[in-house]
Amino acid sequence: MERLDEALGRSSKSSIWPIAVDDPPRKLILSSPVLQVANANTVKDRFLFVFSDILVIAKPVIPDPNWDMSKPSVYERKFIVKSVASLRDLKFCADRDDSRARTSLNSGHMRHQVIRAFVHQFAKDPDMAITTLFDKSSMRVDPVALGQLLFRAVELDRTRLGEYLARRTSKVVLKAYLDCFGFRSMRIDKGLRAFLLSISIPPKASLEHLMDAFASRWYEANSDLVVYDREVAIRLVRSIVQLNEVMHGGISQNPGFTSYPKRNVIGRDFIDAFHRADPRCYAVPGEFLDKVYAAIRRERLSQARSTQGGGSTDLMISIKRPIPSRLTYRIQSEPIILRIPQPDEHLTIQLYGEGLHIDPPFLTFAKSAEASFRLMATTLGPKSVVMWRSGPHALLYSGLPLSSPVTVERAFMRNTFQVAFKNHEGQKRKYMFSVDDSVKHRSLIDTLRQQIELTSQPPQRSSIDMSSPSSLKLRRAVEATAFRVLQDALISSEDSPHVGQFPSAIDHAYATLTGSASPYGNGHLSASPSNLHRRSKSRSQVYHRHGAGKLEPDLTESDREDGFLRRDASLSQRPEEQLWTTNGLEMVCRQNSSLPHVLAYLHVEGSNGTMI
Repeated sequence: MERLDEALGRSSKSSIWPIAVDDPPRKLILSSPVLQVANANTVKDRFLFVFSDILVIAKPVIPDPNWDMSKPSVYERKFIVKSVASLRDLKFCADRDDSRARTSLNSGHMRHQVIRAFVHQFAKDPDMAITTLFDKSSMRVDPVALGQLLFRAVELDRTRLGEYLARRTSKVVLKAYLDCFGFRSMRIDKGLRAFLLSISIPPKASLEHLMDAFASRWYEANSDLVVYDREVAIRLVRSIVQLNEVMHGGISQNPGFTSYPKRNVIGRDFIDAFHRADPRCYAVPGEFLDKVYAAIRRERLSQARSTQGGGSTDLMISIKRPIPSRLTYRIQSEPIILRIPQPDEHLTIQLYGEGLHIDPPFLTFAKSAEASFRLMATTLGPKSVVMWRSGPHALLYSGLPLSSPVTVERAFMRNTFQVAFKNHEGQKRKYMFSVDDSVKHRSLIDTLRQQIELTSQPPQRSSIDMSSPSSLKLRRAVEATAFRVLQDALISSEDSPHVGQFPSAIDHAYATLTGSASPYGNGHLSASPSNLHRRSKSRSQVYHRHGAGKLEPDLTESDREDGFLRRDASLSQRPEEQLWTTNGLEMVCRQNSSLPHVLAYLHVEGSNGTMI
């Protein structure tokens, strides 16, 4: 106290005291409303305060159900502080794909080389190529993983692929390969065309075996949408192939125009013959069979060209702007652009995706070598965009992905970033936040990234002498004490019940100085169920009233039942919770940063390195 009195009486011109007190080093850099993503269906209203060295996560107390947290209001904003994290110890991920992208950069070249070698060897000896690939991966041969790999590797020799899939021993691989197409809600003859264009069926292979496998997988994908059974689906596929053979002489491997049918089978004959085959076949409507008949008459079934006889090189279809891996529910995607070497009026690319509105549903290249389409999702969850070629020149082209996976998410999954840190109880926490506006999202992540980089750098000037190990230990203890004091001051008692359970800032400082086990570690505290992290059950009160959330009224019926849109009692102040205004919160955080400088100025370390 004597030193404090002495310091207060000193001249401001000769000390850092007024600087530390009047202009604390901690600055508020940015504050922004965000949504905390709890799971795929739940978000919470949160507010982030990014200071120069800490991040404060707060819950806004909404005074009115129609209050817009993102805009200025007549109400003064008030908050309940949930977490205070040091930027120095914060783990930050600006995008959900960041870690995956870093892994891809490190291993992408090697993986590309392995796949290239696999594709090259598969054209010579499929069995040896598969064995070598799995040996290099130190894995047992997995038929499901193999089927998925064969589906994605569009550079594979289609003749060798047809030979391998047609084997009876490749039944599981064929099943996995077919499941990758995403046949749900796709008309059966269109799915058949997509499958046939992906392989070249060898003359000695059992066409019936391949067609039955396709029919079974198509039925599994659509069993809840049709009224007939698997056997009827198999009979239907066989009838389609037989109709094509009668009218066009078989499944074509050569490009060219579909000629006039060799036998003029009329639609009524095809429908009657199919229904007479089995009484159960009457479950397939005549109107549907008439559409299938018209499609086969208009364009024959085709398979990939055989590579055994040589011939001209395929023309490549390139994807100038690819299909996004994620779509936002009821938000149209950016244009997806496909390009061919030059305009071709005899090529059409058909597009399909269950639960997706595709505009347009097919692409033509009569006037331009480029064509584009957009996607808009009408349902949530994983989807597949299936693309197949049609037209007289369809077999001249290759390089088109057979199917592209897409995940449809709610609007709050856009513009996300993640942070991870140890909370005030010493427990690891990871949070995902979302920002509705892309510009604000960019500003927020840029600010966070910049401040994290600045806090990771060694300070240019230190008010505490760093000449001895004891001084360094003192500095760390002082900083840890000040930070813990701030957490104790800001975080409500609901989240930090210190009475008889959690250590004080003094305990934490003492542990830091003595090097003893942290009072927030794996001691007796974590063993008590009462010390487990208590998660707030509050849900966003503004998401469905502003921004992209307004486009999701059909997704909120169950949420209304759970109180998603009702005013939640958890958003009002509880007796044990302390409310903070924006100004009050900023003032406390800034003044707290003066503590290390004040203690340093008071010379709390003696000449022998001991605390005074």
